Amino acid sequence: MEQDQQKLVEQIARQVVEILRARGANATDAPGAAAAGTAPIRPPLGICTGDYSKFPELRDRMPGHAAPPPAPPAELVESVALTGIVTANQLQEAMDAAPDGVAVLATDARLTPLANDLARQEPDRIRRATAQAAASGAAGVTVATGWLWWSDGPCPVVDEVVRQRRDRIQPLHAGQLAQAIRDIAGQMHGGRIPGALLFVHSAARAMCYANRCPSVRAVVGTCGEAVEQGISEMGANVLVIEHPHVGPAAMSAMVDRMIQQVPNVPTQVQRDLAEMARCP
Repeated sequence: MEQDQQKLVEQIARQVVEILRARGANATDAPGAAAAGTAPIRPPLGICTGDYSKFPELRDRMPGHAAPPPAPPAELVESVALTGIVTANQLQEAMDAAPDGVAVLATDARLTPLANDLARQEPDRIRRATAQAAASGAAGVTVATGWLWWSDGPCPVVDEVVRQRRDRIQPLHAGQLAQAIRDIAGQMHGGRIPGALLFVHSAARAMCYANRCPSVRAVVGTCGEAVEQGISEMGANVLVIEHPHVGPAAMSAMVDRMIQQVPNVPTQVQRDLAEMARCP
């Protein structure tokens, strides 16, 4: 069997060799025929002068050619702050349209209940407008400075929140809650500070003491909506936060909302407070 296979291979090899020889003879007999697989040689079309001006991809090889200056980085467009009453749809659209995905609210903007729910779900995608003027030349929103803060005990969350805002809020050195509130009320009455932040374990005594002072309008920071209502409805100037029950994100949002506004008590509320002061 192996001999038959060997003979078959030898026969095939002989036939292939004969075919190749026959083709080679035919190519030799044909006058002017070029060898198979040989490309014709053509004369040069011209002389290379080193001028690459017609080839944009090689233009930088020319002597004395200066590379074009890099394009300036694109400027980040400041998002337009939402004003007035802001709905959940408007807030979501602002977040989607913002270059950085963060919606900007004016300091006087008020959120509907659904918008407040959305703000609690996406606290990192919402911020209040700063004091920088808009590019169109409109007046910017003033950020209140000189706010005071006081805490009734150590709290890592409070420490981090006030550390990040140490250029806008200053600590009040007072040993007791009552003394802290007296100092705050006196400085607000004299116009030296716009307001204060109180970080306490329980808001009951703090609210009772604070709102006994005519110059104080305190609100408890239970959530962002409560702070919003306190600012818009009565011009709150003292924020009381129960720090054991508030996380860092919620605390930061409420503190920022408070210190980014100039407390302004509505006229009707001012009249009501004057009437209430006459109560026995």
